This record gives sequence, structure tokens and C-alpha cells, in this order.
Amino acid sequence: MNEDTGPDRRSLAIGYVPGVQPDKWLTRWRERNPEVPISARRSGDPRSALARVAGDVGFDVIFLREPDAAPRSSPPGLLRVPLYTETMAVLAEKDHELAAFDTVAVADLEGEQWLDPVDAIAATPDEVSAAVDLVAAGVGLLVLPLPYARSLSRRDVVVRPIDGVPATRMGVAWSPRREGDELIDEFVGIVRGRTAATTRGGGEPPRQKLNAKQKTAAKAARARAGQSRGEQPRGRQQAPRGKGRSTRGR
Repeated sequence: MNEDTGPDRRSLAIGYVPGVQPDKWLTRWRERNPEVPISARRSGDPRSALARVAGDVGFDVIFLREPDAAPRSSPPGLLRVPLYTETMAVLAEKDHELAAFDTVAVADLEGEQWLDPVDAIAATPDEVSAAVDLVAAGVGLLVLPLPYARSLSRRDVVVRPIDGVPATRMGVAWSPRREGDELIDEFVGIVRGRTAATTRGGGEPPRQKLNAKQKTAAKAARARAGQSRGEQPRGRQQAPRGKGRSTRGR
């Protein structure tokens, strides 16, 4: 086998949509797998550059945005793990009274001028940027995922969390043709919080769930074991000597 194409020469390429900050996961990867290079690049639609086979040019793993109400089953053509629901935000020009609040509800903004909605999932970064330019000019308000809005770093725009609007969800995905790829499994495990001390499928086996009858039997067994050790049943402890005795006849 040519040493340039051997398993030890593989690397991981990560694609992510605007608003994702993969630095902490990349750092953990480099700490645990220093021999496997990893890189990351932002993309408006990382799915279009998804590598189907190990070694192909493209992203091995991608972070994608989807509606929070979308099915938790994987979209067609992907293996996907949902990660977290994103907080939504409203954007306004910097002198807007919105700046006086820490957070708002959509009902608080009744009567405000709104821009045509921008689909943060399907819109390109240029389309989103153009809409934010209109916000900065005072044309109207706009809703975006909070991480996306913050990634724009605009001093001429105020950003505040907003309740009462449809949210988005972040997920991590890869090609179904890469199912079982050890490097992808390792990276996804890091994203999901797997520590260096655990392995995929490792650790203690899950506890078996007990039905009501089994729970009662287990409780009785613990009580018998406690009595054999001289323990008092809970709720029926003896009073300390010298206290609680009757004083009749004294």
C-alpha cells in the first residue's frame, strides 16, 4: 500500500453553515488524534460538497441548519444527528428602541415594519447580508437564528433574542455511504460529548428497566437486607434513650 494513501494518511474535512463555531470540537479532535489532520471551512450549503467516499475531495462531515419542527429522522441522502435548537433573534438598526431590552417577544413588536422574511436555511450568505444591510438602513426588522446574527458582527445593527417565532435546529451529518467510517464516528462522538475515557458502544451496559412488580420485589429485598444488618426501617426509627418516655406515675 502506498504510504500516501494508507489509513494513517487520512484526514477529516468539516463543512459548516454560518453561525456555527466548530473550534472547540476541532481542538478536542487535535488533542485526541494529533496524527490525523482536520480542517474546517464555512459554506452556505455544505451538502453540495459532501464527500461520498473516503479520500474524495469535499467535506467528510457537515453541520447543517434545519427547521426545529423537521422530523428527527435523517433527511433523504444523509445520515444525521440532531444537536440543539437555536435561539432566534430580531435585528434592528442601532438606534432602535429595541436596544433597551435584553429580550423581546414577537407580540411586543406589533406595529413595527418588517422586511420580507429571509430563509436562513436556504438563503445564501450574500442574500442574508443584503437583508441585514436593509436593517441597518432602518428599512425594517428581520429575524435570524441568534448565532447567525452574531456571526455577522455588525456595529450598525442591534440584535436581541426573540420568543414566539419558528426556531431552527443544528445537526451534524455525513454521507450514508460512509456509515461505519471510524474517523467520522469518532468526530461525531466528540461533537455529542463523548469523552476520551469512553468508546463508541463502550462503558457500562444500560440498566434494565423494571416493571412495577419487579420494583416492589427489589424494594422488599433491600428492606430484608437492611434488617439483617440491624438497620431500622425508614420512618420507624427508635427514639433516643431518655427521650419520649411516658411520665405517668411520677
